[in-house]
Amino acid sequence: MKYEILLFDIDNTLLDFDANEAESFKNTMRDKKIEYSESLFETYKKINHGMWKLAELGDMTIDEVVNTRFAKLMDVYNKKVDGVDFENTYRSYLNKGIQEMPYVHEVLSKLKKDHRLYVITNGTAETQKHRMKGSGIDKYFEKVFISEEVGANKPSKVFFDFVKNNIEGFDASKALVIGDSLTADIKGGNLAGIDTCWICKENHVNDSDIKPTYSVHSLKEIFEIV
Repeated sequence: MKYEILLFDIDNTLLDFDANEAESFKNTMRDKKIEYSESLFETYKKINHGMWKLAELGDMTIDEVVNTRFAKLMDVYNKKVDGVDFENTYRSYLNKGIQEMPYVHEVLSKLKKDHRLYVITNGTAETQKHRMKGSGIDKYFEKVFISEEVGANKPSKVFFDFVKNNIEGFDASKALVIGDSLTADIKGGNLAGIDTCWICKENHVNDSDIKPTYSVHSLKEIFEIV
């Protein structure tokens, strides 16, 4: 066995965040009497993505991201809204989103027999814990490390040092980071001296200077690595 400790991201690695995000956004716009359009959603995603990138760099807090993103979105359309109120509605739907990535239970149940499994994720603790419990994947993991509780985001050294220091007997040479984000998961693992496995969608191309140790298109392919 090459790896003993497997460090899993959640969003778009174990749970389908894209599907959850789209459904939750539509429901929020409906509740807030805002006409939904694909253009509106794409604008939101662009703003949200940019803000989370700032959070990864340490230039913005998670609270700032989630509590101002809807206000920033509506500013584009010359509408003034209460960003916290919109976020609370959105969060209530997001917490219920338990859409799973293919094969997630099959893969995790088999891996748990011979490996130590942990979660490393950026995001809010309430949402991530709700979704893990709702989908039933929480039972596979020894510990869950969430950026909001850690006090730092992936890919920072602070986040990964916290993970290392809070896993008994941690050995970086026997650990593997598994995630879909090059800038958060793969870069973070690389900086921490931990091998990485990038779960990339079929149409995704890595044209960055961030290089994973392995690349796969499906959770099932992990068995060939570990």
